[in-house]
Amino acid sequence: MAPPEDNAQRIERERAAEAERLQREAAAKAAADREAALDALEAKHAAVHAEAIAVVNIKVLIPITLDRAANNYDRWRKLFLVILGKYALTDHVLSDAAYPERSAWVQMDCTVLTWIYGTITADLQQQVMLRDPSARVAWAVLDNEFLGQRESRALVLSAEFRSFKQGALSITNYCRRLETMASALAEFGDPVGDRILVLTLLRGLNGKFKPMVSNLRLQRPFPMFDQARTHLLLEELDINDTTTDDVPPTLYVAPSFGGSSGGSGAPSGGAQGGS
Repeated sequence: MAPPEDNAQRIERERAAEAERLQREAAAKAAADREAALDALEAKHAAVHAEAIAVVNIKVLIPITLDRAANNYDRWRKLFLVILGKYALTDHVLSDAAYPERSAWVQMDCTVLTWIYGTITADLQQQVMLRDPSARVAWAVLDNEFLGQRESRALVLSAEFRSFKQGALSITNYCRRLETMASALAEFGDPVGDRILVLTLLRGLNGKFKPMVSNLRLQRPFPMFDQARTHLLLEELDINDTTTDDVPPTLYVAPSFGGSSGGSGAPSGGAQGGS
């Protein structure tokens, strides 16, 4: 038979029970407050979320396809976050908070996930779909794919950037490629200064721009990237105009008159008049 409970034990038991009751009440109140806050947030963004659901073609808003070969993750990510901010959906990719029990949250998460699938290549889609289907997980997979192993990726991209040549590219496309690689290097924590960008631009130009390379290197102050690009675009126009002017004119062949073979081109009437 258990010994009778003394007064101190009884008081301790009652205190423990009261503390447990208060803890349950606090948890219930916190849950109710959270639900109320989520209800208010959903009501506040209901109209803009309806607009997001109505987006039929996300490529109209995000005209970039994320691709490993294109080194365009930085551009894709920044533009994607702008669109998410426009529709108040940024938390779906940047926050670990998830509310799968709320149908409105699930619907918007599926909307964001659809946008991600619609703006990445097929091989990246396959990689993302191997994980749990949520926008946050998909975003984390892409972050790890393009920003993971930063040091080794930065080394490879830095070597590609510094040895990149213009080849047959136009000045516009050549400069765009250099800027894309410089932006990706900055994302990896290895920013490229404007002077290095200009020197890399000049070093990779093809032979027909050689006179401009010397001129730009001797300019004081040293030109900014935008200034160097403008000079090269003007030079490209001059080169293209000169090339067009050097094309020989097409030989003009006058049409023949009179008989078809062996005869002279003189009209037959003149011959009759001299007889």
